[in-house]
Amino acid sequence: MSPAKIRSDVIKLSELSTKKPDYYFIQGYLMGLGVLPQLLVPSEWHPDLFGEFNIQNETELKYLESLMALYNQSMDKIIQNELKMPAKCSLSKQDYRESLKPNMPLPNYCKGVLQALKHINKRALNALQKQAVDSLSGVLKAFTSEKAAAKVFGEFAQYNAQEYKRNYVYYMADAIFELRFSNDLTLSDEDEAEFNSTFLDEEPNELDELDELLELVLADTELKALEPMQMLLEIMESGLITKQFIKDNTGYFWGLHETRPYMMLRAHRAKIHALHGYTQKAQSELEELLKLNPNDNQANRFLLMNCLIINKQWEKLEALLADFDFQELHTTASRALSAFVKHGDSKPANDYKKMLQQQNKHFTKILTGQEKLKEQQPPYFSPGSKEEVGVYLDSLGKQAWISVPASLFWLRKK
Repeated sequence: MSPAKIRSDVIKLSELSTKKPDYYFIQGYLMGLGVLPQLLVPSEWHPDLFGEFNIQNETELKYLESLMALYNQSMDKIIQNELKMPAKCSLSKQDYRESLKPNMPLPNYCKGVLQALKHINKRALNALQKQAVDSLSGVLKAFTSEKAAAKVFGEFAQYNAQEYKRNYVYYMADAIFELRFSNDLTLSDEDEAEFNSTFLDEEPNELDELDELLELVLADTELKALEPMQMLLEIMESGLITKQFIKDNTGYFWGLHETRPYMMLRAHRAKIHALHGYTQKAQSELEELLKLNPNDNQANRFLLMNCLIINKQWEKLEALLADFDFQELHTTASRALSAFVKHGDSKPANDYKKMLQQQNKHFTKILTGQEKLKEQQPPYFSPGSKEEVGVYLDSLGKQAWISVPASLFWLRKK
């Protein structure tokens, strides 16, 4: 069924209903259903979205088939992490308010998602889930009308609106993960048995094959890598790295040679979560790794700093920066963003901005698109080089700045 046919039929179906929702409201509502921790059958959400139908013949009945086709497409997008709004839900680059007038696609879509989120029983959520839902709802509400936007965007409203719109996919991804998938990464007995028979028939001293498997897993940054990674971790935790072993050795884990593959796998799992927008999940993992190895030989603090910024965890960021009071690009950039959030375009913030420019002359130009990096970055860097900025970007550096409204505008400002 073609997209044009689906659109036409769904609009006709809406006209047969008592509520007559706009097509973009419907699209938003169906995507919102994909965020819910529980599956709603059509008989549960049809009345909420449409009210009552007045269907009188077989042709009109087929409109329901198109609606379900649109619903299935929305669920596929959720699974595939394709979370962008429809192209028509764009934001004017000249005046964002033009895109938020009544019955425009963007506010209607956001209202649709918010309507679907009302099915969530917040009292049944844990703290992380509530935070993810509230953050997503806050972004959506900002685009429901000009009045709502004015309360949120404040000074630099045009720039802030663009940043909020760009960040929508991160908040959407976090909410979906926390509500639907955060507790769904366990393996069945059959999966583990198959993994063991496939990969772990080696003699105890034959580590080359295991090292090769580790190398393959650690080279993959797609979500599909989480499954074999989880298998490896569970096998390790059922052997040497038990809960008691972890308790006994917390604080100097990296100093034990046999724990390093375990630490590498967990750090890589955090990176995969972060790269795919699940920054809260990544943050929790990285915080645990720093407890195991407070000296942070793996430099997990770099990704953690940016996750804390994206997640607006400013007090935790300050505590982390106090623990690692080094003259590093990541720490200076984090202090600059923290000062900008607290004080705006002020002397404390500008002092850190000046320090950034002194540490790396390429930083501002690369972050604001005035300089480009090579596609293939070398595995090493020297302080002050472009490659150092590349390492910063690889740890969600750009996303951290995007998450702070007007920060890139301020960074570029002379």
